[in-house]
Amino acid sequence: MTYKIELDSECHKSLSLFLLKDVQNAAEIKEMVVKGKLDCCVVKPCLISHPFQIVVAANKAVVSKMQDKMTTRTLSTEILYNLSMSRNITQSLMKFGVGESDKNMLVIIIEESGENGTDRTLSHFKGVVCPIEELPKFSDEVLIKKTYKIKDAELAVSSLTDSIVTRIVTRDFTSV
Repeated sequence: MTYKIELDSECHKSLSLFLLKDVQNAAEIKEMVVKGKLDCCVVKPCLISHPFQIVVAANKAVVSKMQDKMTTRTLSTEILYNLSMSRNITQSLMKFGVGESDKNMLVIIIEESGENGTDRTLSHFKGVVCPIEELPKFSDEVLIKKTYKIKDAELAVSSLTDSIVTRIVTRDFTSV
């Protein structure tokens, strides 16, 4: 699934999401991402309730980069940091980034509009690409609610995704 990020007349980026299962080379993927040899962000899908959660965190990361106000060093780590409620960068990366033994992954690729390095990036993953619509099968609602500290009473008046997105957007203005 691809989304457009157009923040102003200068910024035209596309954000593509790919859901992968049965990935056999997680350790290799993690190493490549950490060393900057793979230009993408790789997230644990069990902590993602809806693609909009990723779009909001990625949009926030792109804005931070444009304004030269990133908290982390790369766009990929900034996305992981934005997904987290913690202000601790290491904790955010460990919680949302994939581990060496993870079999399921959500791959986020941000490119300038018109670029197409997606096939080249995805060729490194030894796994099965699934339709993004299958994301709910990989999500762990109990873990998501615990991670974002969402109580059932809140879900009586808001959706899980809305509650998460609200936390992502307002984290800079609230204390955790």
